[in-house]
Amino acid sequence: MLNTQLHNDAERFVKALANSLEMKSYLKAKIEFQGNPELGEVRKRFSEKQTEIRIKQTAGTLTQEDIESVRSLQNKLNSHPITIRYTQNRNAMVNQLHDCNQAISQVLGFDFAAAAAPPSCCG
Repeated sequence: MLNTQLHNDAERFVKALANSLEMKSYLKAKIEFQGNPELGEVRKRFSEKQTEIRIKQTAGTLTQEDIESVRSLQNKLNSHPITIRYTQNRNAMVNQLHDCNQAISQVLGFDFAAAAAPPSCCG
């Protein structure tokens, strides 16, 4: 359990992070990405096509036409302006979190994020 000072400092850090331009831009882009009906339909068709491809690949019935179809949907999804904006904002937010981890790790003298991550099966 966090002591009161550490808890208060952590709350201030989280509020500052949440109010950063990178985080606000990411959250706005994420909502737009997830809420756009046209893009949602493309994402749904892409996901369905990926499933179909896996099944056909396992059955040995995959055709070049199938591959081209899924690539076409992937290109449509990835080139959509909302997807591009979402990806750019997500990358900026991840970079900010990486910078925060480096700053915390430098003060502590060890990799803070790695230490806070769940242990892997292999240790």
